[in-house]
Amino acid sequence: MRISWREFIKQYFSKPSKFHSIGIEMGDAELHLNVIQKKSGSYQWVKQHSLPMQDWVKHLQEYVTQNNLARTPCHVALGLNKYQLFQIDRPEVEEQEVAQAIQWQVKEQLTSTDEHVFDYYDHPAAIGGKEKVNVVAISRPQVTSIIKGISQADLKLSTITIEELATSELLAASDDAVLSLFQEKGGQINLNILKQGKLFFSRRLKGYENLASFSLQEFQMGMGDTLSVEIQRSMDYFESQLRQAPVRHIVVHLNTPIQAQLAELIKELTFMPVSIMDLPLTPNEPSPTVSLASLGAALTDIEINSEAGQ
Repeated sequence: MRISWREFIKQYFSKPSKFHSIGIEMGDAELHLNVIQKKSGSYQWVKQHSLPMQDWVKHLQEYVTQNNLARTPCHVALGLNKYQLFQIDRPEVEEQEVAQAIQWQVKEQLTSTDEHVFDYYDHPAAIGGKEKVNVVAISRPQVTSIIKGISQADLKLSTITIEELATSELLAASDDAVLSLFQEKGGQINLNILKQGKLFFSRRLKGYENLASFSLQEFQMGMGDTLSVEIQRSMDYFESQLRQAPVRHIVVHLNTPIQAQLAELIKELTFMPVSIMDLPLTPNEPSPTVSLASLGAALTDIEINSEAGQ
């Protein structure tokens, strides 16, 4: 047996990162990241930044080096356009065979000819008496690129998730159902319904990508009604098809300078309590925009209930 002293020395001096986690959102034009650090027993949101997606590996390597982030556990969240999501009947096979069985049910629905990687998460409620699973399909070249890129940047890849699940990490678990409306800059509105920390329902609302340019008057003249109809339809489905108790609260975090007025308008149109989401941590470096998927990914293994407001 040969001993590589050079490798031994390298590992000996390879100290663990002083940061708890880094969340990265792979967007269309930009890569967004948020960094969490644990100090004196509490979690702190210490960094947030955006990098160009063009040559993202090179930019990420430079950022990691400049900020001493090497070896930090990394959680990647894919933006809405980076994957396809399907809901299907849960295959009647042994648990260890589900992952293999699901791909045959969705392959014909794929919009790309690339080879894909599949994974799934169980739906918390039966629909029409049948158990369901949500299947995520990601092109294999894209996954391979992410794994290699994160490794080259000297980060420790822990998980790859999707925007719906990452943003769900931002809300504390509640016994009452909560409907959230989240939106990244220039993106679709992501509508989720959560209960007891579980994602029961998710939709993407198109047509609001330029939300920041709309005035309050435009919402009052019709756009608000359209949005409230989509919200009501989602709540009706949650009650009638999933047989769940009604949604009790709506939380919003939307890309618009008139968010407070819009929240009040949604409240008037839906007759529901509406609030603007309080982020679970306060950033050390305030920014006018926040990547919700990136922050949620960074909080993947953190109980936010006890950290909110710190």
